[in-house]
Amino acid sequence: MLTVSAGENPRPDFEESLRVVKIDDTHYVGAHCLRKPVKMARGIYGGHMIAQSLLVGIESTRLETTNEVMIPDSYHSFFINAGNNKTPMEYEVTKLYDDELISKRSIVVSQGGKNRLTCVVILRKQGTKPLHKIDENIPPPLIQTRYPDPDKLHQVQHTDFCRNAFDDDFVDHRRTPEERKLHFAERWISIFTGLKNIPEPGAKYDKVKDALPDAVGNMQSYELDILRPKNSQSVKDPIYNYVGLGEISDSTFITTLARVLHIPWAPSLERGEEYVPELDATYLMRSSLNALHVLHYNAMSLDHHIYFHNDEYEPTDGSAFDISKDWLAFTYQMKRLSNGRVLARGYMFNENRKCVATVLQEGLALLSEGVATTADKSRL
Repeated sequence: MLTVSAGENPRPDFEESLRVVKIDDTHYVGAHCLRKPVKMARGIYGGHMIAQSLLVGIESTRLETTNEVMIPDSYHSFFINAGNNKTPMEYEVTKLYDDELISKRSIVVSQGGKNRLTCVVILRKQGTKPLHKIDENIPPPLIQTRYPDPDKLHQVQHTDFCRNAFDDDFVDHRRTPEERKLHFAERWISIFTGLKNIPEPGAKYDKVKDALPDAVGNMQSYELDILRPKNSQSVKDPIYNYVGLGEISDSTFITTLARVLHIPWAPSLERGEEYVPELDATYLMRSSLNALHVLHYNAMSLDHHIYFHNDEYEPTDGSAFDISKDWLAFTYQMKRLSNGRVLARGYMFNENRKCVATVLQEGLALLSEGVATTADKSRL
């Protein structure tokens, strides 16, 4: 019996929200509609599509005899159209290859006959080594040693399940003058990220008071309801730790290009125009890093790639992580900006400071009129 709902997505439960229903060996459908990041968004959050299509790839390897699945080795997707939040996603799977150690899947994601995303998922038997080469020259970000308790940093919880924590250096590039000596492609952004799930029984959201400086330097206080990681339930099925990586990997990436370019949060000030609080991105920073770009440029993901570095379903080699309770450090660079395209590459480290995933994304970055004149051009 199918349990597919076109109604409201039960947002608090990550696993239920992304659950898929198997129609046959090559067709799946989302149990619920996927949600927009915010009401005014033109389509659903891209991380939802990434996560659910990755889940379909994993589920397509499930053995009926043992109920075992293969773990993802890499994920490669291309966004075609923005999805709507009125109809569950449909998935058509082509089984490209299967043997005892490796499976390859091509998946077309659609709604009502309109393609939204295509992806290729490569999976391997748990306990086997990754098929790709890990960049061992990337050290764990300093943010992990500088802030052993990310809960004390600025926090946002947004787009249903994503949570991020960031420091004052992220808010104000003038605190890191050493960056001015670097080409923009060499500058790093480092934040913490994770996933909030159903609260533990009896746990409540904390009322957290915080303050951020606006673009003219005035401290602006505000209050948020925060679900602390320790008060968030772990996913019941550990495979959702991998799915959760897909979910959070798109929560903040090319949308933070303004920070790398040292563009003022209110670029009108650099153009000698009147300061308007409604056009100050620090106000967006209070609620989501995924929307941080909207006053500066139009950011749109074109393709998204993830390389998973774990060897086991539930790793015991120090690479384990609990996507709902741990703070992962996400450190990344904008490696290329040309002709309205931006290419970002980043690395996620678990609390043992071991790299668990590499993420790459290419997208559009169409700067609004006049914004480019406010960028720090000394090292572009």
